[in-house]
Amino acid sequence: MSSSLTAVDLFCGAGGLSEGLREAGFNVTVANEIQKDAALTFEKNHPDTKLITGDIRSISKSEIIPAIRGDVDLIAAGPPCQGFSMAGRRDINDPRNQLFKELVHVVEEVRPKFFVMENVLGLLSMDNGGVVSAIKKEFTRIGYCVKHFTLNAVDYGVPQFRERVFIIGRIDGNEPRVPERTVAKQVTTGEAISDLDFLDSGETSTMYQKQPESLYQILMRGQVEYFDLRNHEAARHTKKVRERFSLFKQGDTMNKIPEEWRTKKLIVYRMEKDRPMRTVTTLPDDFIHYSRNRILTVREYARLQSFPDHYVFYGPKSTGGLRRRVDVPQYSQVGNAVPCLLAKAVGECIKNQILSS
Repeated sequence: MSSSLTAVDLFCGAGGLSEGLREAGFNVTVANEIQKDAALTFEKNHPDTKLITGDIRSISKSEIIPAIRGDVDLIAAGPPCQGFSMAGRRDINDPRNQLFKELVHVVEEVRPKFFVMENVLGLLSMDNGGVVSAIKKEFTRIGYCVKHFTLNAVDYGVPQFRERVFIIGRIDGNEPRVPERTVAKQVTTGEAISDLDFLDSGETSTMYQKQPESLYQILMRGQVEYFDLRNHEAARHTKKVRERFSLFKQGDTMNKIPEEWRTKKLIVYRMEKDRPMRTVTTLPDDFIHYSRNRILTVREYARLQSFPDHYVFYGPKSTGGLRRRVDVPQYSQVGNAVPCLLAKAVGECIKNQILSS
């Protein structure tokens, strides 16, 4: 979608935030990402955006800021969240917690009308609220009126309970507004992926085999042709794993199945078809399909994050062991992303404020 409104996306990952902003009417002109597989996915799906690959700490002055030309309406960023996440060690001295300062530096140099920073809920409790206060203080220092708030993706048409913190600032002295919820009825897991549930373990399809069964599925398919289904490849599980999965009822976790079948992996959950999904993680084996004895495909994962079906993911599907510290395979690209419809709602709220000012 062409637009006179321009945006920059820092720490862009696979591009969930950029996709949502594009759907809201922004032209994302410049983006930055350090990891090569996520950058490849972004580049393939956003060919008109100038993507600068590398560590923002070393290239913000030499490459990123010079690439941003003219007036910019919005700079958006989702700095790595592992240092803030309640699922991690929550080390206040984690160097990743300081990456927001790179966003401050770019915003100070470029002076966009708005900035928005997205992060995990754990940000609010780090150092008893001291971290979010320090972030807001830095942006206030450079002349922005700053506000932070929490949004749940399920309130914006995403079929997933996913709370995220947003810090938004505007340069004209007015207080930023909070996006109003966009849906009255939550989208369920079944409404999101039931048209894709025809694969068993080890099967692959490049064609849709069912008609869309909900308005959400129609939205996600868009103009994709029936023979151009991508990233829909089911993992090949052993017979024993499939048998273990069969013991889970919808909503069950590992402690609900017979003890002799349990493993040391406690975070396993069988999805509930008639409810929105729990927060999607970067680990696909955390979740069992609601009706098939397998984990989700990348496409099903992407549907739960409201990535449209034309959005294709590149690089290895998954990885394990120590490689998880450095690799960002397809499942991680999806799990790390800002849900597109949530990003769209934030983008539209900012757009309306820009156009009305």
